[in-house]
Amino acid sequence: MATNPVAANILMLFFLAGGLFWGLQIKQEVFPEFDIDEVEIRVAYPGASPEEVADGIILPVEEAISSLDGVREV
Repeated sequence: MATNPVAANILMLFFLAGGLFWGLQIKQEVFPEFDIDEVEIRVAYPGASPEEVADGIILPVEEAISSLDGVREV
């Protein structure tokens, strides 16, 4: 390329034109689309014993979630 500056300039223009062409073809998203595979539920129950939490929160939430379509594991 040192002895042929015209070829270097043509190659540079080729890369610039290709970059502009493909750069305009890229799909840009503000909020990309994705699927959520996991859901985490947190419930505060201050001052409760483990049995109260299990009976009052965990079991009703698990029963409600298990009846939903598409839930594979609770």
